[in-house]
Amino acid sequence: MRIRDVMTKNPITVDSDTYVLDAQKLMKENNIRRLPVVDKGKLVGIVTQHDLLAASPSPATSLSIHELNYLLSKMKVKEVMHKNPVTFPPETPFEEALKLGQEKKIGSFPVVDKGKLVGIATESDIVRFLTLALGVKEEGSRITIEGLGASLSELEKMIQIVNQHGTIILSMISLPRPEKKDWMIMLRLKTSNPDPIVKDFKKAGFNVTYSTWFRCETGSA
Repeated sequence: MRIRDVMTKNPITVDSDTYVLDAQKLMKENNIRRLPVVDKGKLVGIVTQHDLLAASPSPATSLSIHELNYLLSKMKVKEVMHKNPVTFPPETPFEEALKLGQEKKIGSFPVVDKGKLVGIATESDIVRFLTLALGVKEEGSRITIEGLGASLSELEKMIQIVNQHGTIILSMISLPRPEKKDWMIMLRLKTSNPDPIVKDFKKAGFNVTYSTWFRCETGSA
């Protein structure tokens, strides 16, 4: 999965001389929370809804409401934007972009191809992707197995058991547990009755610690 697969293509942009009030209006009309700033075809910054709200003068100021409105009406995006934002080429692996975003505490990733802005990936895009990848919107069951080693044969055996029951694996998440020196796996399966599968897992020696059926309407187990 590449960043191009989750980004919003051809995002709405503003230039650095756009007035803050106009940028706020544009965000409200399009129900978005950030705008890439592009001057003469080049990405020069990004401005968020929070940046624009923070640009408003403090209520504690001694200026009159008319003076405040006047100052705000003259303020431009270039005065509040984040300059030279971190960007990614379209072919960047999704995981790499997400990892860097967490490290740098940024919630949006402008995507630039050959110097041109072609998209932007945001927290909402990430959530939509993870929702799809985890099968959250699919009705089914979740089974948690703990105490696994690093043996590939264990994974093969689990998949074999699932296949024997003619069930589809919606998602599989493996989590290392260094403190216990083992692994935990969470399976989401397309079945409303996980009990026969759980029974066969236990018969095969797997430590099943949790199983439940969930409805797609709730989006959670």
